Amino acid sequence: MRGHGFGWTTPCPVGSHELSLRHVEGLWAAYFPAAAGYVVTRRAWAGGLRLGAARGDFLAEVEVAAGRRRGGARLRLSGCAGSQRVAATERAASAVVERLRLCGSLFGAAFVGLTASRLLVTPPELAIGMLHILGGLMLVVMLMVVVMTGAGLGGWLGEQRAASRWSATSQAVAADASLHADLRRWRAVVRILAQHRDALAGGLRGLPFRCEFNEPALGPESLGLAPDAALASAETA
Repeated sequence: MRGHGFGWTTPCPVGSHELSLRHVEGLWAAYFPAAAGYVVTRRAWAGGLRLGAARGDFLAEVEVAAGRRRGGARLRLSGCAGSQRVAATERAASAVVERLRLCGSLFGAAFVGLTASRLLVTPPELAIGMLHILGGLMLVVMLMVVVMTGAGLGGWLGEQRAASRWSATSQAVAADASLHADLRRWRAVVRILAQHRDALAGGLRGLPFRCEFNEPALGPESLGLAPDAALASAETA
């Protein structure tokens, strides 16, 4: 998952943490309903909540947790969303680069080892002690150079393979209309959470949070809008 994340810590009124948890959970259910095909996960612990939503290639997570700083109550909001395909390609590309770099290093070390073994089997007849020392030093230098060259060559080959995978992934993501629609939903949720953060900090701006602590969380259906119209309204806010 990559490219769409946030993390905020904001002061909040005493006693507002439970209301924030309910608000975020209601907002999540409104924009990522199970009836629309989203697989929703929920994990709660003392003072915190983590919600997840997945559909097709889309995966999103948001976390709400309480905290204290300098004696005051704080609320931590964080989340991320993106393409599972992109995350898998990123892991695979990193693995193939490291694997080929290691293979190149081992190949270089094996080449130096083979050369050294041949020299030890058939040593020069007129060699003297100093030449043995110089030969050992040259062998060490050769080992370093060849291993570094092999690692560089292996890394370059791995990057070429990774680039081809990234090209295929980018084309697939660009053509995935469902993923882009889900990301628009995600951006709308982030904008509403930013308004919620500002409301908690005392900077009340925009609807639906003028009566944040007296009204339930508002989703697209409660505003009398279809989900797509609600997304367009949130994007132009």
